[in-house]
Amino acid sequence: MREKLFIILTLNIFFILTSSPVTAQIIGPEVKIQENDIIVNTGLVNSAEIEAMISSGVEKEIIFTIELFRVWSFWPDEFVVTKKIQKIIKYDNLRGQYRASSYDGTSLKEKRFNDFNTLKEWVFTVKDINLANIKELEQGKYFIRVVVESRSRELPPVIGFFLMFIPEREMSWAKESQYFAVGGAR
Repeated sequence: MREKLFIILTLNIFFILTSSPVTAQIIGPEVKIQENDIIVNTGLVNSAEIEAMISSGVEKEIIFTIELFRVWSFWPDEFVVTKKIQKIIKYDNLRGQYRASSYDGTSLKEKRFNDFNTLKEWVFTVKDINLANIKELEQGKYFIRVVVESRSRELPPVIGFFLMFIPEREMSWAKESQYFAVGGAR
């Protein structure tokens, strides 16, 4: 009897530990070289937890960090350039619509959405980011790393400095592209 109970408990623990809900994933990053520019497309899918928070009225900040690295054989990979795209989403209860803004370091775009699916498409994807010109890069192998962070905008960001147990970042994901050659490298 004890052996059967032990086996049943072990199997239950195994299934609980190996079964996980669908978590958010980064799509891509898709890298293409177009007219000597490195163009990156990426996004976030299966982000049900973030979507539920936005739908309930919590103001969210989604930050896409796109980094270019050069691959070295015997040295750590060399950081070359980065671009950050910050997207802020808030549900406006008075108007019954979503307000969203996107800032890439130089330009600010603001939009209003009545449809949540249209908002998701705009907020969770980053398209045609011009990362670098290959004429300015040395010959070699390169790759792109995408980091996506989710933050709540309900608490002031200074709180994290004073209270270490309250995280400023709620969730973070990272993914790297395949290697690609610049300047005839193999």
